[in-house]
Amino acid sequence: MRYFRAVLARIAGVFDGHRADDDLRDELRAHLDMATAENVRRGMRPDEARRQAVLASGGITQAVEAVHDRRGLPWVEGVIADVSYALRTLRRAPAFTAVVVITLALGIGANTAMFTLLRGTLLRPLPNRDGERLVYLRQSAPGAQERNVLFSVPEIADYRGASKTLAAIAEYSSAVPFTIVDSDGRSARLRVGVVSGNYFDVMGLEPVLGRLITRGDDGPSAAPQAVLAYQFWNEHFGGDPNIVGRTVRLNDKVATVVGVVQPAPHYPSRTDVFVNIVTSPHHLSATMVTGRAHRMSELFARLAPNSTVEQARVELGGIASAMFQDHPESYEKAAHYALTIAPLRQALNERAALMFWLLMGAAAFVLLIACANVSNLTLMRGVGREREMLVRAALGAGTARLRRLLLVENLALALIGGAIGVLVAFAGLKLMAAFAAQLSPRASEIRVDGVVLAVGLATSVAVAVALSFIPRIGGQRGLALPLAPTGGGRRTTLGRGRQRFQQSLVIAQVAACAVLLTGAGLLVRTLGKLQSVETGVRADHVLTVDLPLQGDLMREVMKQPENLAKYELIRDRVAALPGVDIAALGVAAPLRSSMFEADIKAEGRAVPPNRATPHAAVRMVDPKYFAAAGIPVLGGRGFETTDRRGTALVVVLSQAFAKQLFGDADPIGRRVAMTGDVLRFSPFSGDWRTVVGVAGDTRDHGLDNDATLTMYEPFAQDLIVNGALVVRTSSDPTVLQPAILRAIADAFPRQLIEHVATVEQIRDETVAPRRLNALFIALFGTLAFLIAMVGIAGVLAFSVSSRRAEIGIRMSLGADAARVRRMVLGEGGVLLAAGLVVGLTGALFATRLLRGMLFGITPHDPATLGAVALVLAAVGVAACWLPAARAARVDPAVALRAD
Repeated sequence: MRYFRAVLARIAGVFDGHRADDDLRDELRAHLDMATAENVRRGMRPDEARRQAVLASGGITQAVEAVHDRRGLPWVEGVIADVSYALRTLRRAPAFTAVVVITLALGIGANTAMFTLLRGTLLRPLPNRDGERLVYLRQSAPGAQERNVLFSVPEIADYRGASKTLAAIAEYSSAVPFTIVDSDGRSARLRVGVVSGNYFDVMGLEPVLGRLITRGDDGPSAAPQAVLAYQFWNEHFGGDPNIVGRTVRLNDKVATVVGVVQPAPHYPSRTDVFVNIVTSPHHLSATMVTGRAHRMSELFARLAPNSTVEQARVELGGIASAMFQDHPESYEKAAHYALTIAPLRQALNERAALMFWLLMGAAAFVLLIACANVSNLTLMRGVGREREMLVRAALGAGTARLRRLLLVENLALALIGGAIGVLVAFAGLKLMAAFAAQLSPRASEIRVDGVVLAVGLATSVAVAVALSFIPRIGGQRGLALPLAPTGGGRRTTLGRGRQRFQQSLVIAQVAACAVLLTGAGLLVRTLGKLQSVETGVRADHVLTVDLPLQGDLMREVMKQPENLAKYELIRDRVAALPGVDIAALGVAAPLRSSMFEADIKAEGRAVPPNRATPHAAVRMVDPKYFAAAGIPVLGGRGFETTDRRGTALVVVLSQAFAKQLFGDADPIGRRVAMTGDVLRFSPFSGDWRTVVGVAGDTRDHGLDNDATLTMYEPFAQDLIVNGALVVRTSSDPTVLQPAILRAIADAFPRQLIEHVATVEQIRDETVAPRRLNALFIALFGTLAFLIAMVGIAGVLAFSVSSRRAEIGIRMSLGADAARVRRMVLGEGGVLLAAGLVVGLTGALFATRLLRGMLFGITPHDPATLGAVALVLAAVGVAACWLPAARAARVDPAVALRAD
């Protein structure tokens, strides 16, 4: 050090403000060469001698070079010089630069990706005109387990006539299935919305081509009109600009395409084509117009000027209460009918909001851990550069000047990391959109735009600014100790306050990691619980094919003999294929919802006053359906080939429904019948039917819901509303799929074929959103876990490096390698234990937010908490082992001589 103290004296005499001697750098390098030569004479290897000489310089060389490079420069050119110097400095520390950039890229990338998702679905204003004024009305019957019972024409009239807080109410109905037929006679099922003439005006939507449906298109005398959804126009018609004026055949109506509507989220489900009411004859029928219980419409409304959502809730709640009292025959008291109103923007994301905010929080935790890790790295690097900062201060650089230099370096790191993070987010755009599409109709609006880039930039700048205030910057007083003639050594340790800060950062990393891993563990265990749920069907080797009726459903349903003959011919053709064990028919595939539900009464069994009339899914199935689907017949018999039209009406009940109707009594031989207003609006009868069997329960509404209450009827005995083929094979059904579809096409070339899937695939569809939830949270948890473990290993490695002299003294006084190893492991263990205590305590509170996403476990699941603690402790100890082993290999003689 005596060479460098001599140089410092030379510096003090030469520097005046920012003026520097041009020969100073060369002189300093000469002294560096002399120090290297002296180290070689002491017995060091040349490379080690040079390294020790550079370390002994304490950054003096870089400080003098930097001042020399910037003497007399204007402010802007000085900043440019700072950038150049920062890049050179980072290039000299490639390991540090790479670790920091990668860590920040992961943290900023995760946040940018989640903000992109959040902005596209929750934060971006609706594309509708004055979208904040739009509300969605929902009528429910929780007592009858009905979340959405829709609205009838008389109910809509009551709300329109009495409401003052709503400027207008629009109707939308997707209850009637539509089939489009092209010029070649080929058919395709469409998602069609039957809308009132004021729908587009209320929704605030504009045409991109032609015009939209208006009030003039209402009424029975209007011509059928169709408006194409923007996405359907592009997908089905290739964005043809000449589409306006063309006709399309929808069921039995020929409708004229009058326009294409702007892109906008569709609710409650995606819509391909919007048509006016006359296009659906059923919507103009007498029962539809006058039946208060004939509910088929969703309602959207626009708030009146100066009205609020809360005022509308109060007013509409009063209207609904009066309506329920005035028409008790249409509102069963035990069903507890209720009306809710919510902003459309909120309704669009009711399934997504909680999950997306939780993911944003998880991403924020990853960024927090990344910043804590980088902060520790900056602290450790700052110790090595402390002498450089002190020399700069001695040469006249003020605190602001030094902070600016650090800010430039950290900005370079953060901006590079942020740029990589944005690229990662952009690369994952399709994955995020696919994930969001399962929860929100606004998934198509997810994109990286200027706001997302601005947030990414702001995050990078904020990280850089925060990191710039972490290293210590000393003044003249701080310069005295490191450069004093009697100092003898170089400063390689943090002050006590900075050590506590560094340890706090490690504890925060471990705690945040514990919270994330606990959430991921709960969701993964939920997924495992769902996978173990018994569906009630034997899913292996079963292929299902949906074969819907084509044309106007109400008319086609009445063609029972023709429909039955067609479906039975298809079934028999498929059953004759090699490899097919059983082919059966049903109204819907196993584990898919039935198209038809009804209230059911049991002969001689009165419904208690406080309970709603039993409600069940009605499924028409043929005699082989139970065997093909793997649904056991638990009592009585299944259906026989003789159960056809003209014979005694029979049914099979699911076990849960039989228990609800008859309790512990034997249901075989008892009679049941459909009841309620549905009989007035459908072609089905309320005739008594004899229960001949009890089948096992199935979960057709999702694995996380209760068993579906079901009444089965013979496929050949009642009206057929839909067709589904269920094929059990002796091997992989997907291998036989082409032959099965070919047999269907050979029998009826124009038969519409949809939803070809195995029962295992149908089962997986029900848990797909939960699987993606668990995947994303687990991904963030894994990132946090890796960053935190690297952080704790780095802190201990720095501690070992800075305490080499202490460790050397301990070992020279008799401490063996095992004792030194235990000392380092103990330090890491304390940090791990503290982080686990804080993290698991925080997890007990944070995981309450996941309560609605869990199944079969509680938010405080002991197994999950224990597993997280065990994994973090085990991997944390392993991360501590490397620096502990390094400490145990310290040579006391080398350590003391180097110090």
